[in-house]
Amino acid sequence: MEVLKEEKIHIGIILASIVIIINAYFNSDLEKLALIPTVVCGAPILYEALRDALNKEVSAETLVVSALIGCILLEEYIAAAEVAVIMSFGELMETLVTSHARAGMDALGKLKVDKANLVSGDEVVSTDVESIQVGNIVRIFPGETVPLDGTVVAGSSSIDKSAVTGESVPADVDIGDEVLAGTSNLYGSIDIRVDRDGSDSFVARMAKMLENADAGKSRMVRTADRWAKYILLGAAIITVAAYVLTGDVYRALTVMVVFCPCAFVLATPTGIMAAAGNMARNGVLLRDASAIEGMAKVKTVVFDKTGTLTEGRMTSLGFTSTSPGIDRVAVEGMVSALESRSEHPLGKAIAASHTPTGTVKEFRNIPGQGVIGIVDDIHIAAGNRKLMESSCPKGLDRALEVSHDLPVTTIFVGIDGETAGFMSLEDKVKTESSGAVASLRSEGVYTMMLTGDAESVGSSVAKMLELDDVVWECTPETKLRTIEFFESNGPSCMVGDGMNDAPALRRSTVGISMGSVGNDMAVGSSDIVFVNDSIGKVPGLMRLCKRSTRTITAGLALSMTINIIGTALAITGDIGPTMGAIIHNGGSFAVILLAASLLWSNEWTVPTPAKNNYSLS
Repeated sequence: MEVLKEEKIHIGIILASIVIIINAYFNSDLEKLALIPTVVCGAPILYEALRDALNKEVSAETLVVSALIGCILLEEYIAAAEVAVIMSFGELMETLVTSHARAGMDALGKLKVDKANLVSGDEVVSTDVESIQVGNIVRIFPGETVPLDGTVVAGSSSIDKSAVTGESVPADVDIGDEVLAGTSNLYGSIDIRVDRDGSDSFVARMAKMLENADAGKSRMVRTADRWAKYILLGAAIITVAAYVLTGDVYRALTVMVVFCPCAFVLATPTGIMAAAGNMARNGVLLRDASAIEGMAKVKTVVFDKTGTLTEGRMTSLGFTSTSPGIDRVAVEGMVSALESRSEHPLGKAIAASHTPTGTVKEFRNIPGQGVIGIVDDIHIAAGNRKLMESSCPKGLDRALEVSHDLPVTTIFVGIDGETAGFMSLEDKVKTESSGAVASLRSEGVYTMMLTGDAESVGSSVAKMLELDDVVWECTPETKLRTIEFFESNGPSCMVGDGMNDAPALRRSTVGISMGSVGNDMAVGSSDIVFVNDSIGKVPGLMRLCKRSTRTITAGLALSMTINIIGTALAITGDIGPTMGAIIHNGGSFAVILLAASLLWSNEWTVPTPAKNNYSLS
């Protein structure tokens, strides 16, 4: 990567400059060589200062250039070099923290489909998506990505909608059902009537939402720059005052050297760098430096459900009989054997959760409905309501009544033409989710969950975790509007892992994504990434960010205190430029040591999970 190459060059320049400064310090004949690092490291600072001046702005660079000029006029070349190198070191640390660009918008390209299967009479022609118009019929084969938003007009299948709604379970679609661009067709071939062209498709709307969300999100401005004009004004007044009071231009220029804000400028990047190092050591990747300041102010944390608070994979809780005389274990074994032939995620979950028993014959997969077959001479059907209505209508009403509103996903089971009950599946809550939520609430943070799942599932998980609120059946628009509401009342944090979370992640003050299971767009749209998906680290992250902001503030205060003391000594003539440079550099070193304490700060104690008395098994 080019950025990494530039960073290596930057590091090399700083190291070479330090060698020159050391040689010049111990050999007065080489003192003028210190002008080399002054020019090399000071040139970018001068460029920034001139650019700000042309834009009628004042920044920390303006102050540093003034100090460099003062040092050179006093022939204090080593002091000038030290100032330039320290500033260059601060810029390097900022670059190392913030150099990785966002990838969210690039991830959208992976969802776009260039070609679509246009149905024209009895022929199917591969056509550019851009040329397809509203009302055209498009055929989508198994395994393909839906190219445009439309309505199913022929066939049935199962659609993976997790990218759109975050639903953990594929949705069965039939004639009349809507499908969205970017979703995946798992099994059966379907024909859809195009309802929106490419400019108005789900993928296009996602791109627009991401752009608008990013525009509405404020970014941190360096504290040194925020205060630069005030510090520059103060430095100018004090310098002039020193000259007026003493009539000694040497003292006045010494004040300018001492007042150089190197330590002040270093306080923020060194604090951020140390905090980022602490995070990295604990499996947390900082992608945006402003997230530290933002996380310290967050009062609301909004969680996605699937893959964030839950494990993101379905597990079977077993068979529930709605007919008398049914052997639960035997049914679980036969259904598991049947589902072991299936490619459906729910079928795989059942097969993985139970020991298959029996020999399967005449296996059939019915897209959008389920599977049927014969296991040890017993006709078994496992699927949705539509499959039961066509193959096992007897007993279906009872099974529907018992399973209604249960906070689980159900797969109905038919035995020899009669619906005998259902298999229950759930996406298990992570063991650390309860403790994380409890810890946040104990610190006065408002907690909320957004999920694309149904009300019964969403409300059940929210109740189990004792969240303050929950919204179910969410779309990306719903999540974005929710975050916008909270942002209008103060800083919020969004924690998610799916593409459908991306706009909300970007719009929130701080967006946190799951690095292991997270979608590329979610990771690219976030400010912080949990590499190991450990949701229990949210409270610790918040504590570390609060401590980091306190440490940075303390560093700023310390630097100003040292500057004020040094300035006073310079005005009275008690110190000259050399001692002023020592005090100046000592202040910078003290600020760096203070920031380094963040490297060893332990705020990551994982909270003990609250007792979970929820069970369906």
